[in-house]
Amino acid sequence: MSVEAPLKPRKKSSSFISNPGDNVFVIITVIFALIVISLVIIFAVNLLTGSWDSIVKNGISYYTTIEWSITNDTYVFGALNFIYASLVTSVIALIIGGAISIGSAIFLAEYAPPWLRTPIAFMIELLAAIPSIIYGFWGVQILSPILGGPDGVEKFLSKVLGFLPMFGDKVTNTFGKDVNVSFSGRDIFCAGIILSIMIIPIVTSIARDVLRTVPDSQREGMLAMGATRWQAITKAVLPYGKGGIIGALILGLGRAIGETVAVAYLIGGASSFIGPNSSIFYSSETLPAKISNSYGEITKDTQSAIIQLGFTLFVITLVVNMIARAMVGSQVMRRPSTNQNSISNIFGQLGKWFGFFFFPLAIMVLSIYLSLAVSLIIVGIWTIVKALRFLEVRAATQGKPFPRPLALIGNPNKSYGFRKNSDKLMTVLISLASVIAIIPLASILILVTVKGLPIVFQDGFLTGNQRVSPYGIGHAILGTLIMTGLGAVIGIPVGILAGIYLSEFGRGRFANLVRYTADVLQGIPSIIMGIVVYTIVVQARWFSDPNLTSPYNGIAASIALGIMIVPIITRNTEEILKLVPNNIREAALALGIPRWQAVVTVIIPAAFSGVMTGIILGLARIAGETAPLLLTARGNSYLPDSLQQQYPAVTLYIFLQQNANKPEEIDRLWGAAFMLVLMIMVLTLGVRYLTRNKLGTRLSN
Repeated sequence: MSVEAPLKPRKKSSSFISNPGDNVFVIITVIFALIVISLVIIFAVNLLTGSWDSIVKNGISYYTTIEWSITNDTYVFGALNFIYASLVTSVIALIIGGAISIGSAIFLAEYAPPWLRTPIAFMIELLAAIPSIIYGFWGVQILSPILGGPDGVEKFLSKVLGFLPMFGDKVTNTFGKDVNVSFSGRDIFCAGIILSIMIIPIVTSIARDVLRTVPDSQREGMLAMGATRWQAITKAVLPYGKGGIIGALILGLGRAIGETVAVAYLIGGASSFIGPNSSIFYSSETLPAKISNSYGEITKDTQSAIIQLGFTLFVITLVVNMIARAMVGSQVMRRPSTNQNSISNIFGQLGKWFGFFFFPLAIMVLSIYLSLAVSLIIVGIWTIVKALRFLEVRAATQGKPFPRPLALIGNPNKSYGFRKNSDKLMTVLISLASVIAIIPLASILILVTVKGLPIVFQDGFLTGNQRVSPYGIGHAILGTLIMTGLGAVIGIPVGILAGIYLSEFGRGRFANLVRYTADVLQGIPSIIMGIVVYTIVVQARWFSDPNLTSPYNGIAASIALGIMIVPIITRNTEEILKLVPNNIREAALALGIPRWQAVVTVIIPAAFSGVMTGIILGLARIAGETAPLLLTARGNSYLPDSLQQQYPAVTLYIFLQQNANKPEEIDRLWGAAFMLVLMIMVLTLGVRYLTRNKLGTRLSN
């Protein structure tokens, strides 16, 4: 009987090899890897230098005042309203979307049968493919009318829960007077709801992967002790993976803070007379929404203050993503260990004490939204439960009896009936979370198809423009395809060569730095990329038509889109090439061909389907972008002869027509939304279908 030798892990080759061709190839890949690092550095330096005048002039008042007014002679800039709205909408998204996401992740990892797990996971992941402009448009047309109005959800919540400040019907202005909220459905609450939907796919996906890393012994040990499935999850699975789950939630927070277009659609607009308030039913603006809404106000006097908004957003999202990725990475790499030193024990104890006091402190901080009385009641109940548990443990250690009714109040799990019923209830709630997660996707796809498909067949809709009747979006479709294609030409070579370096040659600190900066670049909000390209390319008129006064052009937009696609392709290429077995490399090198030729003619073709998957998914991402185009292409009512002019796109068409109120104009927006979703879905679904089994088959052969 033959015995196969165990596969040895592939060792990284030396960065420089004796073959001159290999050395040249390594140098080329290193250069493109350096480009990834350089992009993040350029972003940071450009934003800091661009906002320096505002930092010096406005000082700390920029972050402590709410007035943002631009008059003929006076410029006052205060960003407190925007920062506050960003945080509140993100927290709302984290509470609602986080709960749904964790429930969905638990369902997929612990409850769902194999035949149901894949389609549910796929539908939730499809939420990430829906462009943010579609979320915003759907929110305005469908969600906002449901929430707002005299018979809307907001009015109902205010009537029933109006004793809580967060659901109050009044806000206080800067003059100390109470002002009634309008319940328009375009406010902080509505923006938070739409953000909660948008973070579901990323949080669910990461949390599910984290839960899969939990050893089966954790579950089996609890079940063997007579625990219910829900007890096994709460006592063994979730504690083991809590670091990664918290990291997933923080990544969702970063996604929510950086969202631009959907929030700009739904949050209304900030007022210089209404500052931060307890109610969530008033209009405001977030940091990225303010930047996008200011695209027509950028002048010499306002530019530095607007860029400082971007710099603030950049720093916040950078810190959030750094913390989240560190937590997720440490959880995925976690290994069970019984040897803990004294320092680990100290930090473990500190963490327990922090966790003990965190809940009451958080509730008291939230008293501005819950009211002091409600917060004190919650903390009081929590204190009683903790005290009863402590007294029960002390009585047990002293060998004294403890009243069973009090023991059940402190720890209801002592009752078999409670454990059995709570297990059934949580099974229903967790299953319901997965259903709720896919409802927005179903609603968007059904409504966009029903309302948009008939418009597509109207005369001239797919061939016309906004200048001549019959009006259409043919110019916008072509503009989207052209700018996306040029962006791909710019970004794909950088991403693939940087990915080849990481997979085939990268090792040590430099390779880790490239990976890290690629992840950071992927987490930067797209509006930031628009600001940087605007200040470097658009203002310098590098590619704009010298015969026109407008500096905006399609080439600048393509550069921004190209930058966006780089980190996606870099990390995908690296991971796909790592799947190629080492014996394929060794067989190629054994034939005497140079390493660069082995990479180009053997390794990449073996993983071609996977590489193409990353490329097409990257194209789907940038084809649905809006925010960077606002500051670069700016849009146009027709398709110009040159990319050196303002250029149209489907996303820009929808955004710039957001205030349309005529039925025929709204119908055309539904048609445009259908075409945009169709393009994205064709790319997303097509690549999944075409490559679903090809990569594994080629690698196994």
